[in-house]
Amino acid sequence: MRVSGQHFRTKRLFPVIFFLILITSSCQDSTVEPVPFDTSYFPLSTGKFIIYEVDSIVMSDFFNTTDTVHYQLMEAVDSAYTDAGGRQAFRIVRSRLDSLNGAWRIIDVWSANVTETTAEKVEENLRFIKLSFPVLLNKTWAGNSYINTDSPLVYLDDWEYKYTDVNETFDTYAGTFDSVITVLQHEDINAIQTVLYQEKYAKQVGMIYKEEQNFETQPGSYPNGYILKMTIVQHN
Repeated sequence: MRVSGQHFRTKRLFPVIFFLILITSSCQDSTVEPVPFDTSYFPLSTGKFIIYEVDSIVMSDFFNTTDTVHYQLMEAVDSAYTDAGGRQAFRIVRSRLDSLNGAWRIIDVWSANVTETTAEKVEENLRFIKLSFPVLLNKTWAGNSYINTDSPLVYLDDWEYKYTDVNETFDTYAGTFDSVITVLQHEDINAIQTVLYQEKYAKQVGMIYKEEQNFETQPGSYPNGYILKMTIVQHN
């Protein structure tokens, strides 16, 4: 039987066409693996707590004095609830211990929640976007975007949070942590003022260090402002 050239070419082309269909189908079915949203830097579960050693320095140019206070602060995750936005949130009970022989006393209650892209904390009725997921070096975000920065909160306006360190090692009273990230919330340092706000977070633990420096250093005048440092000493 004679096979026409057209039929022969069709038979030869069929495997090629079938192969192209397979490739196209494979490309359409394949999906890009999503970047994991690493919420382990901001764990929230009832019963979790962190205790910090707090050093507070307040400088007054009016009295020409510097007051230094040391105490411990515990943040304990309390019960879960549904917030006004319909999201699961957790109450954070904050207690203060002024001396080792004293007793813990509750000073206030904050709240925190995690979404697919953010870790948020409400402090004194102000909602801060503490972390932005995924965690990437040099990534920036508007951490104070929920806050109405009209006076007297104008100093919080236009802050650009930034991951300045990722997977660093950091020593604390509670030991050495690895996989630590640093969030630089704001920095403005010059000849007449020092403004620095930053926090560090460790996986499966949460915030392990916090630093706030906000003071003026006018030439010939006593410094005016404060320095606050919180360093983890214990956690579960």
